[in-house]
Amino acid sequence: MGDGCDRLTNMRNEQLDAQLKLALVSGIGPRLWQRLHDAFGDASCIINATNKQLQRVEGIGPKLADQITHGIAKADTQREWALMDEHRVRMISLDDAAYPTLLKHIHDPPPLLFVRGELQRTDSVALAVVGSRRCTAYGRDQADRLAAACAQSGMAIISGGARGIDTAAHRAALRAKGRTMAVLGCGLSHCYPPENKELFDTIVAENGAVISELPMSSPPIAENFPRRNRIISGMSLGVLVVEAAKRSGALITARLAAEEHHREVLAVPGRIDSSASEGCHQMIREGWAALVTSAHDILDSLGETGRTLREASLSEGEDQPQPIGATNLNADQARLLDAIDTEATSLDALATSTGLSIATIQAHLTTFQLRGLVERVGGNQVRRRAGAGE
Repeated sequence: MGDGCDRLTNMRNEQLDAQLKLALVSGIGPRLWQRLHDAFGDASCIINATNKQLQRVEGIGPKLADQITHGIAKADTQREWALMDEHRVRMISLDDAAYPTLLKHIHDPPPLLFVRGELQRTDSVALAVVGSRRCTAYGRDQADRLAAACAQSGMAIISGGARGIDTAAHRAALRAKGRTMAVLGCGLSHCYPPENKELFDTIVAENGAVISELPMSSPPIAENFPRRNRIISGMSLGVLVVEAAKRSGALITARLAAEEHHREVLAVPGRIDSSASEGCHQMIREGWAALVTSAHDILDSLGETGRTLREASLSEGEDQPQPIGATNLNADQARLLDAIDTEATSLDALATSTGLSIATIQAHLTTFQLRGLVERVGGNQVRRRAGAGE
């Protein structure tokens, strides 16, 4: 009996080490990672693949195959494991029960997450709060006020741990005795910005989490931050933008939320002559962000989706959200689910066949995604998961 358990433990450890090796290889992003897994089955098989075998995978030519094999050979996983132990960080993969449910359903979820602190089922009911690093006193006050109120209502507050609006949102959630998570653009053996070390320690101490998709030793370089924005959006029901210039990382996050993740996008208006709020005003003017002035506006914007997801996440005795049975669907949800086939269907086609608005369809689809009934295909299509709802 003991020998069998030991073998299973060793197999799991070998698989985790193989996954970590792949994470240390430059050039393997989430989509290529998935193609490699589709081709070879698991990480252990990938790291043992020959150069010629790698080149049979779509998107891998001789140069990239050489880069991958050399990267695997020099990957120092022992150092990474030691850093994880030192900083009390856990590595979780896509098939781990602790992996954030909403994030799993974006089209390029991180294959691995490095987590310091705790992730919980209720974290699926989350609001991202993003904005300028060089915020005004007005912006800081609004981020503080709105994040605190939403945290008190039971929503987790997610942000990027940066200076300015991010820091204000995290601190407000902590003050309100709510949950907050910081998604960093560096490995968790680094602290960036350095002045937020105490903040990150407090987040962890208060049962929140500091998260990165990057291996422990990865430095805080500029190219990492746009990538982490999709995690902030992907983990959230909606994204609230508080002060953003016309060209800013906050707008990148908001665009991802609106166009790829189909999440609610909200913006706080500022002074009409303030360049710090030009991006927010543009979002509102163009109609792809809702204007909010209070926490009530935010909760109203999330509507039935927020209420349904909260009820699902807090159901007692469920380790993970469960599929909605036929008796649990209202009339609109039942009609929509019946219209979704196992083949990809566009949102426009669903609107035509059901008579529902795109906004209503998106709200129900987010609920269906969390319950494991459907999955997004590309930016504007959806399909039913095999066996879902039966």
